[in-house]
Amino acid sequence: MTLGMVELQVWLDVAFTSLYVVVVLGLSAHFVGNILTGRAKRRFIGWEWPHHEGPPVPAAPKIMHFQHVAAMIALAISGMYIRFPFFDGGRTFMRYVHYIAMTIVIINLIVRLWYAFASRRRDYREFALTKRDITTAPQVVLYYIFVKKSKPHLGKYNVMQKGTYILFVPLLILQAISGLALLTSVTIPLTSLTPRDIILGWNLGMLVGSTDLAGWWARTTHYVINWLFIILTTVHAYLSVTEDLPAFLSFFGLGGLAEHEDQKHGHHEEEGSHEPAPALITADH
Repeated sequence: MTLGMVELQVWLDVAFTSLYVVVVLGLSAHFVGNILTGRAKRRFIGWEWPHHEGPPVPAAPKIMHFQHVAAMIALAISGMYIRFPFFDGGRTFMRYVHYIAMTIVIINLIVRLWYAFASRRRDYREFALTKRDITTAPQVVLYYIFVKKSKPHLGKYNVMQKGTYILFVPLLILQAISGLALLTSVTIPLTSLTPRDIILGWNLGMLVGSTDLAGWWARTTHYVINWLFIILTTVHAYLSVTEDLPAFLSFFGLGGLAEHEDQKHGHHEEEGSHEPAPALITADH
C-alpha cells in the first residue's frame, strides 16, 4: 500500500466521522425545531399522527423490512469493527457476523425486488417518481425545514422518500459486489480462483494494473458506501420516529402500543400531513 493510499484512507475516516457528527447535530437541531413549532407536542403528547388510507400492510414486507434493518445494523457494527477494532480478539467473530449479515441482505434484496416487480402484490409503482413529484419537491423541502406547515399528499411516499428508496437499490448492489470482491480466503469450487479474481481480475484488475490494486479500490468503495448507509439509516430512523411513530412501531411488531394510544387520545389527523414514515427500500409502509 502506497503512502497516497494510506493518506486517502485517513482522509476518508476523518471526513465521514466529521460528517456523521454534523448529521447528528443537524437532526438534534431539527428536533428542537419540532419542539419550538409545536409539532413534537402535537405528535408525542396529543398523539396527532398522519392518517393512513388503504388496506393493512401485508406481513411479507414487514418481515423483509425487519430482516433488512437487523442485518444492516449488524453489517455497520461489524464493518466498523473490522476497520477500527474497538476490542481485542473479535476480528474472526466479527468477520463471520459480517458474512452472515451480508448474505441476508443480498437474499432479502433479491426477494424484495421480486416482490416489487413480479409478485401478485407488486408495489413498484409506489416508488416511481412522477412529474408531480418533481414539481412538488420544493414544498416537501420547505415542510421539513419548517417553512410550510404541511407537505403535499400525492401518494404513499413523497418525492424525497422515493428518491432515497431508488438510490438504495444500486447502492446495495454495488455494496454486495464490492464486498464479495474482498473475499480472498476462499476459492470457487473446481477452480483455484477467489471471488476477487472472478469479480475484479478480468476487468478492473487489468484496467488499473493489478487485481490487488483493484481490490484496494473495491475496499475503498465498500467503506464509503458503508458510511453512506450509516448516515442514511440514521436520518431514516429519526424521521420514522418523529414523522410517524405509529407506523414505526407497527413495522417492528409493536402496533398494539400505537392502537392503545389511538384509543386513549382518539383518532387525530395532522392537518395536511398524510405521508407515512420514511422507510428503507425493503419497507412497505
